Amino acid sequence: MARRKSYVIDPQGRRRLTRSEKIGLGSVATLVGVAVLGVIAGVVLDRLLDFDDALDAGGEWDEGGGVGTRWQ
Repeated sequence: MARRKSYVIDPQGRRRLTRSEKIGLGSVATLVGVAVLGVIAGVVLDRLLDFDDALDAGGEWDEGGGVGTRWQ
């Protein structure tokens, strides 16, 4: 028969987190933090760079001849 897990109860009567639960919460917090940093970095880059100008800097890629001219 399996033993019941023993939990540590603090003086206020709350059950303390196990090691696995602490690791799980830390992992979730890390993932949320990285996602937030990614969103912030994306917004900052979007504000600093105008990608339309960067992509159009070289002119038309096929010099106006259309797709068929690449194969001639």
